[in-house]
Amino acid sequence: MALDLIDRPPKTQIMRLNKPPMQALRTEWALIAALSLSFLVSGFVVLSVAWQPDLALRWLILPSLVVAYLLCVLWKNLGANHRESETELLPDLGWGNRLTLLRGLLVAGMLGFLLLPRPEGWLIWVPGVLYILSDATDFFDGFIARLTNHTTALGKILEMSFDGLGVLAASLLVVLYGQAPTWYLLVGFARYLFLAGEWLRRRLGRPTYPAPPSLYRRVFAALQMGFLAVALLPLIPPPGIHIAATLFGLPLLAGFGRDWLYVTGVLRCNTEHKTGFQAWVVQWLPVGLRITILAVNLSFLGVWFTAIQANPLALVLFGLLGVLSVLMLALGILPRVASVMALVGLGLAQLLAPLTPMQIGLGVTYILILYVGSGAFSLWAPEDYLVQHAIGQRQVRSTGQQT
Repeated sequence: MALDLIDRPPKTQIMRLNKPPMQALRTEWALIAALSLSFLVSGFVVLSVAWQPDLALRWLILPSLVVAYLLCVLWKNLGANHRESETELLPDLGWGNRLTLLRGLLVAGMLGFLLLPRPEGWLIWVPGVLYILSDATDFFDGFIARLTNHTTALGKILEMSFDGLGVLAASLLVVLYGQAPTWYLLVGFARYLFLAGEWLRRRLGRPTYPAPPSLYRRVFAALQMGFLAVALLPLIPPPGIHIAATLFGLPLLAGFGRDWLYVTGVLRCNTEHKTGFQAWVVQWLPVGLRITILAVNLSFLGVWFTAIQANPLALVLFGLLGVLSVLMLALGILPRVASVMALVGLGLAQLLAPLTPMQIGLGVTYILILYVGSGAFSLWAPEDYLVQHAIGQRQVRSTGQQT
C-alpha cells in the first residue's frame, strides 16, 4: 500500500496528463493572463503609494498595451508549442518560455516610465532594476529550454517578438534621462530599421543576401545591454556616461552597417576566407593594450599617493578597485570582468574630479578589451567561451556530432 502511494504521481499531474495538450495550454495561458494583470495592478498600487496616483495611472498605459500584445501573441501561437524536430504538441509551456514571458512583463514595466518624469528616491532605481532582471531572463531562458529539452517553435516566436524591445525601451529612457546623447536613439531603433529595410527590399523585388555569421555580433549586443543596465542606474553621471555611450554605441551601429552591406550584396559573403590580420588582432593587439594599461597606471601611482591626503577614504577605495582591475588585466585573469571594474572606477572617479584625456584614453583601452578579449598569455579568461557559445549550448566535435 505504501509503495503504491509512493509510485503514484500527484493528483494534479494525473489531471494534466489526462487533459488534452491544447486545453492544458489554454489553462496555462489563463493563469499567465491573471498573473500579468496582477503585475499591472501591483505596479499601479506601488506607484500610487510611493509617488502620485495620476502618474501611476499614466504608467499603466504602455505596459497594458505590451501585456495585451504579449497575451495575443501567446494565444495565437499555442499550436507552435512543439519541439522543432517534432509535431507533437507539448502540454505545458516549459520554464524557458515562461522566462521569456517574464522578460516581456519586465520590459513592459520599464516602458511605462517613458511617459513619466524621472523618479526620485528609491524609485529612481526601478527602471534599471527592471532592465537588469529582463537581461537575466534573456540570458537564461534559452539555457533552461535546452537543459529541459523544451526548445520549441513557440519559443522562437516569443524571442522574435521581444528581441530588441528591451534595448529600444532602455535606449529611449537613457536619452530621456540625459544619460546618453540624442543620436543614441539610433541604437534602440537599429534592429527595427534593419528589418524594415529588408522588408522594403523584398517588397520592391530587390534581392537580399544573408550576412555571414559573426562572433562580434553577439559581443556588441551583450556589451550594449550591459552599458544600458549601468546607464539606467543612478551611479555614473555625464560626461563619463556620454563618452561610454559613444564607445559602446558606434561599434554596434557600424556592425549593423556592415551587415546591411552584405544584405544588399555590396559585400559578398565568403565564410571560408579568414585573414591572418584578424587572428593577429585577436591574439596580439590585446597584449599591447594590457601592457599600455599597466604602464599608464604605474605612472599614476605618485599622483594617487599625493591625492590620498586630500580625500583619503574615497581615493583609497577607488585606488584599490583600480589596482585590482589592473593586476587582473595584466595577468589575463577574468579580463572582461576586470575591464568592467576599471570602467566603473573611472566613472566614479569623475565624482571627485573631471576626467583627464589620459583617463579617457584608458577607458577606450578597457572597452577594446571588452570587445576583443585579452589575447595571448592570459591565465584565465572563461568569458571567451560565453562569447562563442550560448550558455548551456553543447559543444560540437569535429565529426559534427554534439556532445
